[in-house]
Amino acid sequence: MNSVILWSFLALFSFFPENLFAQEIRVAGFVTDRNNQPLPAMIEVKNSYSDSIRTRFLANERGAFEVLIYRDEVLVFSHLGYEIQELTAFAASPVRIKMSESVTELEVAVVFGDRAVIGSRESSMSDLIVSKEEIQNSQSLTFAGALEKIPGVSSINLGVGVAKPVIRGLGFNRILVNDKGIKQEGQQWGADHGLEIDAHDVERLEILKGPNSLKYGPDAMGGVLNILPEQPLHRDGLEGEASFDHQSNSQYFGQSVHVKGRIDNWYSMGRLTHSSHGDYQVPAESYVYAGYVLPIFNERLKNTAGNALHFSATVGKILSHGKSQVTVSRFGQQAGIFTGAVGIPTAFSLEDDGNSRDIGLPRQLNTHWKVISNTQWTSGNRAMEMDLGFQRNIRHEESFPHIHGVGPTPSGNLALGLDLSTFTANYREVLHLNKDTRLSYGLMGQTMRNGYQGFEFLLPAYSSHLAGVYLILNQSIEDRFHWNAGLRLDGNILNIEEHLQAVYNRLEPTGEFDQRNPDVEKRTLSPSFSGGISWEINPSNSLKVNFGSGVRFPTPIELASNGIHHGNFRHEIGDKNLVTERSYQIDLSYGWSSENFSFGISPFGSVYRGYIYLAPSGRFSPLPGSSTLWEYKQDDATFFGGEFSAAYKSPFHVDFRLGMDYVWNYNLVSNLPLPLTPPFSLLSGITYKRDVKIGILEKIVLELDFRQVAAQNMVARNERTTAGSQLIDLTMRASIKLGKNPLEINFGVKNLTHQSYFNHLSRYRLINIPEPGRNFIVGLSIPFMNIH
Repeated sequence: MNSVILWSFLALFSFFPENLFAQEIRVAGFVTDRNNQPLPAMIEVKNSYSDSIRTRFLANERGAFEVLIYRDEVLVFSHLGYEIQELTAFAASPVRIKMSESVTELEVAVVFGDRAVIGSRESSMSDLIVSKEEIQNSQSLTFAGALEKIPGVSSINLGVGVAKPVIRGLGFNRILVNDKGIKQEGQQWGADHGLEIDAHDVERLEILKGPNSLKYGPDAMGGVLNILPEQPLHRDGLEGEASFDHQSNSQYFGQSVHVKGRIDNWYSMGRLTHSSHGDYQVPAESYVYAGYVLPIFNERLKNTAGNALHFSATVGKILSHGKSQVTVSRFGQQAGIFTGAVGIPTAFSLEDDGNSRDIGLPRQLNTHWKVISNTQWTSGNRAMEMDLGFQRNIRHEESFPHIHGVGPTPSGNLALGLDLSTFTANYREVLHLNKDTRLSYGLMGQTMRNGYQGFEFLLPAYSSHLAGVYLILNQSIEDRFHWNAGLRLDGNILNIEEHLQAVYNRLEPTGEFDQRNPDVEKRTLSPSFSGGISWEINPSNSLKVNFGSGVRFPTPIELASNGIHHGNFRHEIGDKNLVTERSYQIDLSYGWSSENFSFGISPFGSVYRGYIYLAPSGRFSPLPGSSTLWEYKQDDATFFGGEFSAAYKSPFHVDFRLGMDYVWNYNLVSNLPLPLTPPFSLLSGITYKRDVKIGILEKIVLELDFRQVAAQNMVARNERTTAGSQLIDLTMRASIKLGKNPLEINFGVKNLTHQSYFNHLSRYRLINIPEPGRNFIVGLSIPFMNIH
């Protein structure tokens, strides 16, 4: 089946006649200010006839860039406080772009290091572009964890290698992760199911905060993480890079190999990543589960070791007015489930077995297959994109049947088996009506089927069909004031099957069945709308305002779950009477910049009608061997908060940065806060960066980060409060020239002072287990091939 789908996508290439393929132009160079200091400028690739933007990216910290463009495209360079420059004639590389301070115009972005904070000058949304370097330098084991230095972004984590992103206090199916144009599935299964994305495999990331349902659909109420396709080589050749990572906590080892190649108009790229870690280490000697105080031997959580293997392969062809490619990837993960939080806990089952890297029962095995086709092309004043995708998520939880009080079944040790297949198709088009006005429209369709196996029950079998259509009008006035408005209509058909579980008495079937959930059918049609402005006030000031209303359909786990979720240490129960959730949100962004100082502030506010949330009931589960009972509820709620970022570039190779975020929410029915709200957080940092040119040593970077997290006393009923914390992280990086390409060395220490603290969003917080102590990190990146 998978091979049929792959060959079907490959057949898309034959849609384009051969005379559309042509050689493109490779452009490389440097961007500097008038004093020849490098600028990490925003670079847009635009069609010279329609002004449509094909892609945009940041020059690196040295101002260097390299890109392939077609014969009818131009490059636009911009940076807040500098005049926009357009490059239309392309001499021999490298070209040098020297930007002058602006006296009449404002550019597109406020730039903080490897990050563009305000984003496209025509968009009314608060969007960020995060570079590959920032993700790699975060020294995080997960893609979601790599974004935690960005104000307004946090993550829900569960030990090593499992994390989900949270934007402004919203997560799960309110945050859409868009991988190469296709919505990443699997988030709806729970917090202990990670994103299943290799952080090494993310070259360019766009973060959209706030309401984005208009363009991306119902799951984008709180924001979007848009993983953009990797760019092919700009000329014929072959390049390769290997990276190695080690962390002292849990003895983590990771290796990743990346290769890119190109011959004429055909290109390919591939990556292979493997990682493994031992049992999770925490600075604690005991924890609390189901009312028991139990020991933690040698400060290790028994049976929390794991490993992961990921590969991706892409093949594509360059068109004279676009490109088309197919990507096949597989993410596989095997991880133990903490023995002390499954079934009826005993001190005996927690004793050290002498092997901190074995993965015994209970455990989870996750596999995520993806086949994605991306095609984009332009024709006159039209720019078109088509994305097709197939995903298969397979999750197995294995354990001993007897520890749950359930009789033997033919499934053996398979406690829970979930198998989700998803087909997705997206089509988008931008029509330029004139120089200042463009019309964007698109169609989206998705169908999915989830199967169920195992002797336990959490989520029933279901099928879902989703379709949407949108229309957006954008207009610019004197190239300084931009406004947009749009409408969207989404429809959803959801069918959830009844699940009956056999009742046993002393391991013998009684012939009776317990209905864990009834048949559920939902048919919904809901509109969304959004509008906003982007105003370039003067050469140093930019303001954006966006107002929107979006919808989110209840997920199957919210409607029909009724079982023990061991990864979350609780029994979760859904409500079939939940209705469509609607939000009304306003988002503002203001940015100011001078030659050496920049800051941005982004307040927001929202009201939710029928906000769906999971809350502790204050009761114990009636199921054997489980803990507390959590219930899905629906009430009206409101959210307010914002982010602040500032950066100062001193003349002494030292940069200072500051970021903070705050979320306040309120349940308008219970008159209490909502559960799992991120506390106020402040991150300040100092960076010393210098090109030294001493022997083989080319560059050194020293970073010191101070994170202060306030106590979270704003909690829901029966939710624990969490004390504040102060953490210090140290990072040192160096570039060493060996041959033609520099070797990158990365060393860091997380939690330098070995503080014992709790993360309010961590699932281990529920059983009183703190975050890891001091953690030493070593990374190495080695270019091993560069043939042109």
